[in-house]
Amino acid sequence: MKERDETSQVVGLLVLDYGTPLREEDIMPYYTHIRRGYPPTAAEVERLKKRYRAIGGTSPLAALTAAQAQALVDALNASTTTVRYRLFTGHKHCAPFIEDAVTEMAEAGITEAATIVMAPYFSLFSTAAYFERARRRAARYGLTLHEVQAWNEEPEFIHYWTNALEKTLSTTGRDASVAVIFTAHSLPYHVIHMGDSYPACIEATAKRVAEAVGLTSYHMAWQSAGVRGDWLTPDVATVTKKVADDSTVRTVVYVPIGFVCDHLEVLYDNDIECKALCDTLNLAYTRVDMPNTNATFIEAMHRAVLRTGIEQQR
Repeated sequence: MKERDETSQVVGLLVLDYGTPLREEDIMPYYTHIRRGYPPTAAEVERLKKRYRAIGGTSPLAALTAAQAQALVDALNASTTTVRYRLFTGHKHCAPFIEDAVTEMAEAGITEAATIVMAPYFSLFSTAAYFERARRRAARYGLTLHEVQAWNEEPEFIHYWTNALEKTLSTTGRDASVAVIFTAHSLPYHVIHMGDSYPACIEATAKRVAEAVGLTSYHMAWQSAGVRGDWLTPDVATVTKKVADDSTVRTVVYVPIGFVCDHLEVLYDNDIECKALCDTLNLAYTRVDMPNTNATFIEAMHRAVLRTGIEQQR
């Protein structure tokens, strides 16, 4: 660790994420907020409770995000002597909300902060909304935010997924009997029609990782779509069934490159639903390890924050 100048200025590290219910009783208000004040039906709430119970009662998302954020601020403070980063976190759909975190920063005397969303791909539907909410509250205090708009092109991000897939393929093999499906969270079609770059960025990342491990063929699928409206296709179930049409395929490797840690969409939508479908189709189910607090993955965020130039402006 570098020796820090005692006069180093304190700057904020504002980590934003989606949020998750911490207890069963949090499910109703959480999903009501997601639906902009329209509560889910009793049947929908019960279905959600069953999904959480199936993965142990609650999602590990909150704990993993906190650990990722702490690892990131530790990496930043270990690599610089010009500033000292202080961590603040805000959630999109539960307390402390994004606005709460910005207010907390201002009340702590912070005047500048690097801001990163725990979602590596820019999207009009998701990450843009995080930044807009943070900006509006920051303007109230004259607080300057240095935004990491996206970080999926950081070399360490690609390296993480390449290494994770290589590790899995070293176990399953990489011949014609093994099919690889890259997955990411779906988006409503109306957002795609607005020109959202998210699908293209996901597909570009999948292509880079596939090329890095030497795959000559792979599949792209979308998962975890909402229950209302039209969402981006093909969905993961459709792609899995298509893979099963090839009689040579015996194993499916899922690579959830749209997500950054173990949580409901991975532990249930992949590990339970996709596995059940694979069982039905007589296919072996395998999934690569999620990034969580992997050092290479944390370094991708570290480099992305440094690229905002917040340290050079001191």
